[in-house]
Amino acid sequence: MLYTWKTEARDGSTYSIDKLLIDFALAYRSSQSVLDGVAALAWVEFSHWTTHKMGTFRDQFTFALSGGRSFWLGVGLNGPGGLNTGRARLEFNPNKVGQCRELRWVYNLCFDACGAKPFPVSLRRWDLAVDLPGERGEFELLKDGRLYEELRRSASDRTQYLGKRNSPGRCKLYNKTLESNLSIPVTRLELTLDGVACGADDVRSLWPKVLRVPRVVQMGAEWFGLNDTDRFILRTLWQQPERLEELGRRKRDKLAPLVAAGGVVEFDDAAFLRCLEELGGWMKRRRECDPPGYGGRWENAE
Repeated sequence: MLYTWKTEARDGSTYSIDKLLIDFALAYRSSQSVLDGVAALAWVEFSHWTTHKMGTFRDQFTFALSGGRSFWLGVGLNGPGGLNTGRARLEFNPNKVGQCRELRWVYNLCFDACGAKPFPVSLRRWDLAVDLPGERGEFELLKDGRLYEELRRSASDRTQYLGKRNSPGRCKLYNKTLESNLSIPVTRLELTLDGVACGADDVRSLWPKVLRVPRVVQMGAEWFGLNDTDRFILRTLWQQPERLEELGRRKRDKLAPLVAAGGVVEFDDAAFLRCLEELGGWMKRRRECDPPGYGGRWENAE
């Protein structure tokens, strides 16, 4: 599985960034230079359309890459006072196109057109992807106060959602092996984050409860002859393992091995911050990118 920026968490899961929305504050009258630059990209396949719908970008582009990959650019925001030519937005999946020359070229067009504002390039919204080693049936997204949805075709083909679509706090748990035709069992948790509030504490406040129940534990529940009450207690203990001491000795000895084997997927601050650091460094620099036939070299600009 391809990653652009990835870090390994303490529990063996992999943290990466799955989708990015980057906003550019363009200098006065510089939006036309972006449009002209895109129009001159004869070596890139793209489609272009315009819309006047309020809250959308006037000129929109989808750039088609090999392998069915793509990314999107919007220039000029349709607002209540008319067209705001000082806005542009780039949307892409770093794991799929983060290293592509086409993306770096378009990013540079927008980067060069930015004005001298304090934050000319800013993160609008992004998805944190956490790849959990294990089959889909070994994990469960628990309900909380957020809107809950589920699409289930089987125990392995099951997608759970929490929160509103395209809003910070939106969670998705699904079978990544099935979705990407992988050869190893991987379950993916995706969490949509606000670009402004994306510190470790902000993410921890949105982090859902994902119950990890390895298959050996599921089999062990049958081997141990657990009744319905035992199973209820076990689910509670996976979420609150410190309550194991509240049980009597016989019940504690019976459930302790199963409590230790399962549990809740914890948020790894260090792994998340390493991803955030890589992203921050990427956004602050002009990307090195030589188009076909170009013999020179562009320097990174801090």
